[in-house]
Amino acid sequence: MKALLISLVFLPVLASAEREKPWSPLPIDPLWKSETFRKSITGSYGIDSRIEPTITVDEEAYLKASAEAMAAGDRENAIKILTDSDISDRSPAIAFQLGSLLFEKGELDAAAEQLESALKQFPNFRDAHRNLAILRLQQDDAKESFSHLVRAVELGSREGLTMGLLGYCHALKGNQQAALDAYRLASLTQPEERQWIKGQAQALSQLDRTKEALSLFENLISKDPTSFNLWLLQSDAFVRLEKDTEAIASLELVRRGEALSPEGSLSLGHLFARNNLPDDALTNYLVAVSAEPPVLFANAVEAVEMLIQTQEFQYAKTFTEKVRSIYEEENARLVRADAIVEMQTGNAEAAAKKLEDWIARDPTDGETLILLASYLETSDRIEEAEMRLEQAASFPDHTAAAKRALGELKVATGDYKSAVTHLKASFELQPDELLQAYLEAVEELVD
Repeated sequence: MKALLISLVFLPVLASAEREKPWSPLPIDPLWKSETFRKSITGSYGIDSRIEPTITVDEEAYLKASAEAMAAGDRENAIKILTDSDISDRSPAIAFQLGSLLFEKGELDAAAEQLESALKQFPNFRDAHRNLAILRLQQDDAKESFSHLVRAVELGSREGLTMGLLGYCHALKGNQQAALDAYRLASLTQPEERQWIKGQAQALSQLDRTKEALSLFENLISKDPTSFNLWLLQSDAFVRLEKDTEAIASLELVRRGEALSPEGSLSLGHLFARNNLPDDALTNYLVAVSAEPPVLFANAVEAVEMLIQTQEFQYAKTFTEKVRSIYEEENARLVRADAIVEMQTGNAEAAAKKLEDWIARDPTDGETLILLASYLETSDRIEEAEMRLEQAASFPDHTAAAKRALGELKVATGDYKSAVTHLKASFELQPDELLQAYLEAVEELVD
């Protein structure tokens, strides 16, 4: 019964337990504090009539006075000089410079207003597009940021900050190849900026070029071994390369640094579980659900399923009891997992009762109906098992699995002709090489 129950319900579980968590690019918050950012925002102002407005004599006077105040370290006066000028509302150059100084000061709304004014007056103002793009990204408006970055590039911007942030926006949109290309261009002009190297590594990983990504992660870690985020990304790369031991080592380092999130503990538990280390798996699963707040209920159930998939039923029983003590939720997955644990630990009647109670609540739960039928079959309650499978087959999402189970049930009772009918119906809905071979073998019995 052990193999039957697990194959019926948990064939997809291992993939589920290892599925990628919602992906997001590396955070760029550290960039805002870097010298790279400051220099790009308050860089020198030149003149290119295609991408920068021509400076009048009056504008030059205000800009020069503001620049002198900046050079003396008097930022407030530099801003005041531009704010008090009587031509700021008709000078894109002054609006740009004022917006950039306000941006660096952290007054984002006021800065945006000035930069938008500069663009309204001079739509091709490249650096205004660039600075407004950076500002919008700081305000978590990646969509508008992207449009301004693209326009800045169209107008000739190729410096590292523009290309790097363009890569970040592409990564947010899921365009990993474009992100990689942009990050690489950013690194050409800013080779020491680690954010762009991290971005390349992450894009490579998302493109399944994991060995290349791992090489970059290892290089970055050698320069900054206290960056736990890098260790986490390295661990993910190791998992992709099926190097579980190395992945565990990376996550363990983060855990010992007290920087592992509850979700990270869950992932570490999965690695231990599939490598036949149930004690360590359970320890990490308990940490994940005991955290404040704990991992999502669905993820906790996933851990129960992983312990069942690896046939660690006593550990699954212990963890299931903990899950029930913490969460007030219930779902079909947990009911089925709980029932399998009961069956495998010697309490089949209690397991069947739980399944029947759940079906009474949700008669359309095909997976639970199929699982209950497997128990009924092993208890020689064949007619009841067949009835439950017919019930499950009436729901389109479960017809293929139910028909397959019906076919196997008919084979067990010697009704090969009916078995072929059900197995063919299952195969037509969900073709499978193993099923095809099984069907052909049963057809020979009919002949």
